[in-house]
Amino acid sequence: MPTVADHYDKLLAEHYSRMFGDYDAKVAEQRALFERLGLRAGASGGAPEAIDLGCGSGFQSVALAQLGFRVTAVDTSDRLLAELAARRGPLAVEIEREDLLEALERSGPPCELVVCMGDTLPHLGSKSDVERMFAGCARRLAPGGHLVLTFRDLTRELEGVDRFIPVHDSADVIMTCFLEYEPETVKVHDLVHTRSREDGRWTLSASFYRKLRLSPDWVCDRLDAAGLRVIHREIARGVVTLAARSGAEVGRDTNTHLNTSHGG
Repeated sequence: MPTVADHYDKLLAEHYSRMFGDYDAKVAEQRALFERLGLRAGASGGAPEAIDLGCGSGFQSVALAQLGFRVTAVDTSDRLLAELAARRGPLAVEIEREDLLEALERSGPPCELVVCMGDTLPHLGSKSDVERMFAGCARRLAPGGHLVLTFRDLTRELEGVDRFIPVHDSADVIMTCFLEYEPETVKVHDLVHTRSREDGRWTLSASFYRKLRLSPDWVCDRLDAAGLRVIHREIARGVVTLAARSGAEVGRDTNTHLNTSHGG
């Protein structure tokens, strides 16, 4: 059974960033999201610590560093971490190749912010791993620190040809995703057609891995159980964005307002 790490090493890491279009534009989008959530380093004192779990090629890591955070970027993909290393420049981004759960369980200084974005959360092996991650975040966050999550809500099943999702197309690469639903997971099949620049022939590479089917309500409940109070919730085009605060009471939080908007 292929693991998430196997899938990325074998196929997806090579094509990961192109799925999102222009790199700098994606960084700017993520920076705007953090600013909208009120997450920016203060003008006084040293740079606050942030951890980017499942950082990939670094869209969130770079955005946070631009906002004044000192970022620890964690991922298991050598290829994606190498891309981040090439793009970070002088920004305060420290790269760690490690399993995200193990990274959380290592001792370390309290941090102001943890992010787990870009659909990393459903990549975990089980719901118990999700709960383990939330417990680890609660331990690592300083009082009043924030956790930001994004993930795709896969609880609603697509049917028929809607299960085939165009991901990317260019002159030399066409990427398609096919979803196969199971009770607790979705088998995500990535199909990548690449055209040879030498003879123009197309070659198909394919692999699959499983994602957890996580409902927003279940995730919010598990955050609360870990002592992390949800202060922002929105769903847009099937992507869930949650922000939680360590030790915060929603009604007394004056920096971020609870948002339950739904779009798309």
